Amino acid sequence: MAVLKWLVITLLSLIAGYYGHKWTASWAGGAASVAAVAIILNALVNGQWLIAATALSVGFYLVFFVIGYGGSRVEGPPPTTKGLGVRSGAEGPQEPLALAGAGTGTATIPKTGLADTAARKSDPAGPDTRSGPGIKDCPECPELVVVPAGQFAMGSAVPKSQGATAALDEPVDVRETPQHRVTVRSFAAGRYAVTRAEFAAFVRATQYQTEAERDGGCFAWTAGKWENNPKLNWREVGFPQADNHPVVCVSWNDAQAYTQWLSTSTRKSYRLLSESEREYAARAGSTFTFWWGENLSADRANYDTTAPGFRGSRKGDWRRATVSVDQFEANPFGLYNVHGNVWEWVQDCQHDTYAGAPVDGSAWTSRCSGTGRVLRGGAWVGDPAGLRSTSRGWFTPGFRFNAGGFRVARAVDLKR
Repeated sequence: MAVLKWLVITLLSLIAGYYGHKWTASWAGGAASVAAVAIILNALVNGQWLIAATALSVGFYLVFFVIGYGGSRVEGPPPTTKGLGVRSGAEGPQEPLALAGAGTGTATIPKTGLADTAARKSDPAGPDTRSGPGIKDCPECPELVVVPAGQFAMGSAVPKSQGATAALDEPVDVRETPQHRVTVRSFAAGRYAVTRAEFAAFVRATQYQTEAERDGGCFAWTAGKWENNPKLNWREVGFPQADNHPVVCVSWNDAQAYTQWLSTSTRKSYRLLSESEREYAARAGSTFTFWWGENLSADRANYDTTAPGFRGSRKGDWRRATVSVDQFEANPFGLYNVHGNVWEWVQDCQHDTYAGAPVDGSAWTSRCSGTGRVLRGGAWVGDPAGLRSTSRGWFTPGFRFNAGGFRVARAVDLKR
């Protein structure tokens, strides 16, 4: 009987550990669950009710308040980001422009994302997040999904503690403020980032040469730093790629040429997503830092898992390259890899903050504060902070690097 008792205790403890890990997105949560259940069951078997009740209370507190339930805010120090160095492109050598999670300096990480993140997973004023069927306007065209209309709070809220006497460990990136309400019309967006095969079809049809091919190569992350490699372009990016990987080493100008070709070929109005559409589509109704919650892991996204942690993001094997565009789980809108794999160019020009930003979901292309064009989403080489739904940065339109690609959009065809 003693052996059977311990077998039952072990089995139930393992089950508790599994669900503790799933609920908290933390191995520590699973371990705490194992320990708590083992103590409780052993105490109950031996009639020690007071010990069982105490262990239950302590275990509950550790798992759900100290280690954290899914949306917890347990975090380490702000990560130091990777410097991209001085760029060269069609505009000539220029000073670095900021790109969170892959730029110069130190990333500023908010203690809180949206003010109500802990209270609710989804915005009640947001959209119906059920994904519709895919759309392909031609055999070589990217597959599109219809993103439903809705509203969301764009950007990061400044914590109440961050006033004139704000603590130094609670910064919010000023680029992500002020948080503002945006209404987005329904539109069609690429289910995936544009792939090498899809970009190759464009090159075959037009004999187009990318800016990396015409003008000095592509920046690559090599030996712990960014360096321009004149031999690299979308065909050879510095690591192995298959046709279903996202195209990289393409500039914003290259992305514009691709969408113009799609528009001409299909007689549809293709374009890049606006910055607000990109954040809205990535969130898919969620108010968490990532569409699924607050924590990253290598089975959720492709990023630098060796970088300093963020909100409990877990270490693991760093892939050091892109993965296929359909890897990992799609978000509720049916879009893949909205966090990580490659930074994605959007239509908007550089604005240092959201002061004066449009609230109708359109691209912000006037009163630019610099020459940059915006990228969103983070990348395989990105720190965890760069993958946040609110993270944003910019480079000049001619810049290209082997962590940057793009996703397309077009108006919804009401006749379909």
